[in-house]
Amino acid sequence: MSNLLKIFDIVKKHDEYRGKTINLIPSENVMSEKARYAMSSDFGHRYINPVRFYRGTKYSELIIEETKKLATKLYDAKYAFVEPQSGTLAVLAAIFAFTDVGDKVMITSQENGGFPIDIQKLKRKPVYFPFDESKWNIDISKTEHVIKTEKPKLIFLGASTILFPHPVKEVSEFAESVGSKVIFDGSHVLGLIAGKQFQDPLREGAEILLGSTHKTLAGPQGGIIVGTNEEDIEKFDFVFGYPLFLVDNPHLNRIAALGITLEEYLKYGEEYAKQVVRNSKWLGKTLVEQGIPIGFESIGFTESHQLLWQVKSSEEGIKIADTLELANIIVDEEIRVGTQEVTRRGMKEKEMEEIGNLVCAVITTKEPINKIKEDVVSMVERFSKVRYA
Repeated sequence: MSNLLKIFDIVKKHDEYRGKTINLIPSENVMSEKARYAMSSDFGHRYINPVRFYRGTKYSELIIEETKKLATKLYDAKYAFVEPQSGTLAVLAAIFAFTDVGDKVMITSQENGGFPIDIQKLKRKPVYFPFDESKWNIDISKTEHVIKTEKPKLIFLGASTILFPHPVKEVSEFAESVGSKVIFDGSHVLGLIAGKQFQDPLREGAEILLGSTHKTLAGPQGGIIVGTNEEDIEKFDFVFGYPLFLVDNPHLNRIAALGITLEEYLKYGEEYAKQVVRNSKWLGKTLVEQGIPIGFESIGFTESHQLLWQVKSSEEGIKIADTLELANIIVDEEIRVGTQEVTRRGMKEKEMEEIGNLVCAVITTKEPINKIKEDVVSMVERFSKVRYA
């Protein structure tokens, strides 16, 4: 068998395998058939660049233009950049556009659920938000003092483990008093923001909303930046323009798939986002009732797609993740439990009870793993079609 056939066989086996799993990883989702078609279209072979060096790009330019229009409409923004090939590149673009070497950048620490980016490697100085672990949120009562004392050039709200809306309005007011720029990294919650269910950072005081396009926003892997201050466009043009800096060819097939996804969210986003949050709360309730330590029950578990399983150690998290994987239930080692993909497949509260029961059956070893795995596969087969599309 040639190497080409081996790779094709691996791809098929992966698709078959993941099509038989319950995916609860909060940083993944599934695209619609039309978006997946765009990913495999002729755009996947083609180049475009800012100075029109290449010809044959009339539809390429149109794809970028229309996708940007859709993004500004969905997020009620003045401009959009769809060139970033990841959420991380979107974050880097903002850092390079609005700070210089030695400037302070305020973020949530990784131990409090912040994104894993090393500000010091970029020769900027990190400033960390005070954090209230009892509410899993920024401690706003202490944040004003830190902002006014440290005077960071750039402030990033948003996080990797984000259960509740961040205090954008209050932070923006503190930031304005010292001339700091506020950005909301919505990588995990862009789909919920689009569906008007989590919070609206651009109306609450953030000038820029950016992030990944493949989590609660069920598009292709990539990044997006939208904003309300048109003066910022020139700053980002420096990052994405010519001569080249962060992005050369922005991958037109990805942008086409993103555009299709944005169209879907303009029509179905609110319905989808509401169901995601309902599913998260219902799954949290089901798990807690069976003894699984899901955090923050007293404040409703979550207002996002995520639940936080409170493990005692990283070793325990790894063991739980490995055990669940044997039954075709997929989570990460931190045991953030996400409902965005199962919702996209059409599951609702009733199915959250089923999932909760299956998870508990694995953890309490009430049944043989192979039997639970059969039940998982049987359940998933009922929800093979992507919804809200």
